[in-house]
Amino acid sequence: MQVNWSVLGFGRHKGKTLPQVLFIDPDWFFWAYEKDVLKGKIPESEIQDVYEKSRNIKIPQKNYHAEFVYDGIRGVFADLNLVPEDRPKHVGSSITQRLDRIDMALIRYAKKYDKRGYELLIPSLKNILFGKSSARISKERAEKFFDNSDNFINKDL
Repeated sequence: MQVNWSVLGFGRHKGKTLPQVLFIDPDWFFWAYEKDVLKGKIPESEIQDVYEKSRNIKIPQKNYHAEFVYDGIRGVFADLNLVPEDRPKHVGSSITQRLDRIDMALIRYAKKYDKRGYELLIPSLKNILFGKSSARISKERAEKFFDNSDNFINKDL
C-alpha cells in the first residue's frame, strides 16, 4: 500500500519524510518517537507505522538471522551480520544478539545514545537490503521500501 508520506516542517530533517529519516538518522527518529516530538506534526498512524516497520524488517535470505554485534566492554553497537540460523552462537569478547528480523531500534535500546552505532548500522543495512553498503537511498527509494509490506515480518504493517 502506497502512503502519501508527510514531510517534516521543522528541525534538522525539515523537508524529509520519516522513511528518509530512518535511512539517514535513525537515532534521531527513535529519540523523537520516545519524546513525542512528532506528535501533532505528523499523523500518529504514520509515526506508528514507521516505528513498527523499522522494528520488523524482514531478512531477505531464508533461514538466516540478523546477528547484532556489540562491543563487549563499552556495550555499543559494532556490526550487523546475517548468519545461518543453524550457526552456533558467537563465542568471544563481543556480545551478540540474534533475531529473526532486523530491529533498527535495538541499537538505541542497548545504549541510549549511540550515534556512532547508527553510523555503522546504515551501511550494513544498505548492504543487506539493497546489495551495496554505499547504495544511495533517495526519498523515492526510502518511501518505496517502507510502502512494500513484503519487506516486513508482519504483513499487517
